[in-house]
Formats: sequence, structure tokens, C-alpha cells
Amino acid sequence: MLDDILVGLITIVWLTNVPIALVSLIRFLKNRQLFIGSNIQRIHNDPLIIFQITSRSATKTPVVERGISSIIESCSKINYSDYRISVITDDPQDFETLAYSEAEIVLVDKSFKSNAIKKGRALQYAVEHRRKTGENCKKYWIFHMDDESYVTRQTVLSLLKAIRENKALAFEGPIFYPLKFESANILTALAESIRPFTCYDCVSQMRNEQYVKTSPLHMHGSNLLVRSDVEDSIGWNFGPTLAEDQMFGYQMYHKYGAKSMGWHGGMLLEQPPLNIKDHFMQRRRWILGSLQNIDKFPPMHRFKLSYKLLTYFMGFASGFISMIISLHVNLPLVLAALQTVLTYRVGTDGMSILSNLSKQLYSELSLHFFGNMGPFQFSIGAILLFSSIVWLFSYQIGLFLNLRYSKVTLSKRFFLHSLSLVLCPILGLVETFPAFWTLIEYHTKHRSMTSEKNLVYDFYVINK
Repeated sequence: MLDDILVGLITIVWLTNVPIALVSLIRFLKNRQLFIGSNIQRIHNDPLIIFQITSRSATKTPVVERGISSIIESCSKINYSDYRISVITDDPQDFETLAYSEAEIVLVDKSFKSNAIKKGRALQYAVEHRRKTGENCKKYWIFHMDDESYVTRQTVLSLLKAIRENKALAFEGPIFYPLKFESANILTALAESIRPFTCYDCVSQMRNEQYVKTSPLHMHGSNLLVRSDVEDSIGWNFGPTLAEDQMFGYQMYHKYGAKSMGWHGGMLLEQPPLNIKDHFMQRRRWILGSLQNIDKFPPMHRFKLSYKLLTYFMGFASGFISMIISLHVNLPLVLAALQTVLTYRVGTDGMSILSNLSKQLYSELSLHFFGNMGPFQFSIGAILLFSSIVWLFSYQIGLFLNLRYSKVTLSKRFFLHSLSLVLCPILGLVETFPAFWTLIEYHTKHRSMTSEKNLVYDFYVINK
């Protein structure tokens, strides 16, 4: 009886994911040609791009130097020289660390006052620094990068094309995670597969092709190209939030209109979190930021974001319970299969063993899954099967894109795809647990600290 109740509740929860699965598949099919810019021609009418790397410390995060080198190398390959590299940092040691690089070092003054916190504060300082030097004008474009971001030739060509076509004031592109892939924990590396696939939806959000028109639910803080004067007019003073990029997209949409944002298609290469703790803390920060922002949005936007967060929360709860029930239900089948194998004498024909084992398993599974299934149950099962296939498909496509730009061997790639398929239930739990935990944590602390409307928690810096 309890099993039936739990299965019923889980079925209802899984059904809430069906619209997301359907939209994800539609967006994948629709945007697959636009997702990555291709066949881009080099045309010499160059704007000035400032490649801005925002870092707490390039000295403590050596991958910043890798990013700087990637910009120089990629721009050199296409003979593009009208650019500048600007590292926004909190660490004065970076002047010495990057002394021999071609990057400008902008040290965030400790006395600088801003409503923003953490990365948002550094971004606001950069805006005001450019304002003093007269660089917040239509001539300059800012390309935002994270510590570990790696630029390719295709990235720069796509940026130049987007600026040249002049169809928007801010653009984004896809991010893949092949760097240090084999150095990362296998679960966090494989869990990162979901991100490139979900970014097919980002294309529609940035191009305002959503079914219900609102500002983008989220924006990447990296691989963001925005005209300098536009960024200056919006700024990053959004108060105590850990998701300043989300707020920037919202303000951009409402100040400059639905057509002010676009998709440049230039890929940026980054790396997955290197361990489970980093993965958890990274996702936790995203969820906290969304919760800190949500009251500032209009009702429809708030509803869409709440629905998204709720599916993450319920995804973990239902996934965890589903695994327990599945183990409880299927363990007898596994034991029956083992017993079937053990009853045969050594030396018995192997094909005979396989044939009898298959018949017994087929009989048991048919009775278990289809014995009491009517038309309604069959329809629900078919819908859930569709959602599950899209979910499995998303990990495979995302993993393919991540490995496509890595140095992993072909045989290792095949192994990783197979492993991802087997571990998908666990990967789903790894991906959704941070949201489950953070939503409980946030609302618990919110009730106990009612004097603070926007709670700010510790800002954990992940290892890169």
C-alpha cells in the first residue's frame, strides 16, 4: 500500500518534468544550427574588444594566465589586433604575477563603496574605472570571462561577426567544459554534461523566442559580450545577490527591450568543478542568487523561475525515493537471475543458460511492469518514458560536446559515454541535491533572520 502511494506521488512529480523535457527537445532541434557559429569569414572592419577576466586572484588561480595566452594566440591567428586584455582583481600580488603578460591589471580598491557584493562589486568597479578613462562608449565592447575561460579562434571570429551585424547590444554563446576533464572527479565531470544541452534553450531565451515572453531566466556571467556604454548605463549595483548576471539580463531586457539581446555562437571553453564539494558549492551559489533575486521580478517571471527551482528540488526528492523503491522492487528479480545461473552445472551449454535466463527475466519483468497495466497507466508510462529518454539523451549530447574539444582518446570517450548512461540516476542526484539542500537552508534561515530580506551567505571559491 505504501509503495503504491509513493509511486503515485513520484509519478506526479515526474510528470511536472515532462513540459521541460518537451521544450528542451524542441529547442535542441530548432537551435542546433545556430548554437555554434560556423563558416565565419574574417572581415577587416574591426571594433575594439576589451577581454575582461574578473578574478579574485590570478596569483592563486594560475588558469588566468592560460586564458590570457588563449586570447593572444587566437587573435594572432586571425590577424586581429584591436583588442585589450583587462584583469579585474582583488589581489595586489597580481601586478607581479602578470607583469610579463599583455594584460592590464585593474585592482579593485578596498575602499570602493558599492551596493553590489563579491563579483558584482568587482564588475561595478571595472565599469567606473572605464568611465574615468572615457571607454564607456559605443566604440568599445566588453567580453566577460571567468578565471578558467579559454578563447578559441572561432570565439573571436564570432564576436567580430556579432558586432559587425549590429543586431543586438548584448550577446551570449555556448560554454563547453573539456579543460581538466580527466583531472576532475568522474561524477562532477560527467554531471557537467547537462549544461551544454540546456544551453540550447539559452539561444531562444537570448533571442526572445520563448513561448511566454519574459527576460531570460538566467545569463552566463562569462561568454557575455556587451557594448560598453550599455553596461555602464545598467551597471552591477543590484544589492546583495550572488547571481548578478541574472539581474543584469533582467535589467537589460526591461531597459533596452526584448530585441536588445542576441546569440553570437562563439564557444568558450571552461572546466568542470574538480571535486564534489566544489560542484555542490557552485550550484548552491546559483540557487542562492536566484532566491535572493526572485522577489524583484514581476509575477510571470517569478512563476517561471519558481517552477524551475521547484523541479530541481522535487527532482532530487523523487529521484532518491525512486532509487530506493526500484531497489526494493527489482532486488527479487536480480536474485532470481542469480539463482537461475547458479542452478546450472558447470559445463552446461552457455547459449542454453542465456536462453533460459532471458525467458525467466522476461516473464518476471512482464508480470511486474505490464501485468496490471490498463490504457491510462500505459499512457502515463509512455509519457514518462519520453521524458526519461530526453533526459538520457541530454547527458549524451552534452558529454559529446564537452569531449569534442578535449584531448580524451576515442576509446576513453566511448567508455565515458557508456559510464554516463549507467550512472545517470546518480548523476541526476548529484546535480539536483544542491538545489534541494539550498532551498531548505535558505527558507530555514530566512524564517530565523526575518530582519534581512536578502540573506547573503559565505561565498565559496572553488578550486581551479
